[in-house]
Amino acid sequence: MSVPEHITTWRDARFDMPVGRQLERYNELAAKNASARARAELVARGVYDPARHGAEERPALTVDEHVELLALAECVARTVRHPSNVHHALLAGVTWTQIAHVVDSDELTVRRAYRQWAEDQHDLNQRYPDRGMTAEEYAAASARVAEGAGDTR
Repeated sequence: MSVPEHITTWRDARFDMPVGRQLERYNELAAKNASARARAELVARGVYDPARHGAEERPALTVDEHVELLALAECVARTVRHPSNVHHALLAGVTWTQIAHVVDSDELTVRRAYRQWAEDQHDLNQRYPDRGMTAEEYAAASARVAEGAGDTR
């Protein structure tokens, strides 16, 4: 798989490389950025010592690399924060209270987000029957949203 010289949007990262490679590249750019900023800070304070801190150059990130770092961060966040994780947690027995606590939100908000995701999955299944949630799966997801809650609209 070839990787573009710079990833310019989260969609580019999503479609051009697996998440493991995204994390590697993100870490590479973040480390380069931290190293350059640390050296600049030491120089600005007047305490930079090449013998102690290393004499090699540590160039700052380019504008393109900053864009790539932002795009990769967004892609990784969207990938690992995917709504299907809530779905699988619910199927495994995790409660709405636990989910809300973990994602630092409230139950009503997480229930609404899950319901919207389920609706989107059901709509997807209507267009592409081999994808998304079937009518039965959607009904079960809707019942999960309503369990133990008042109206979540």
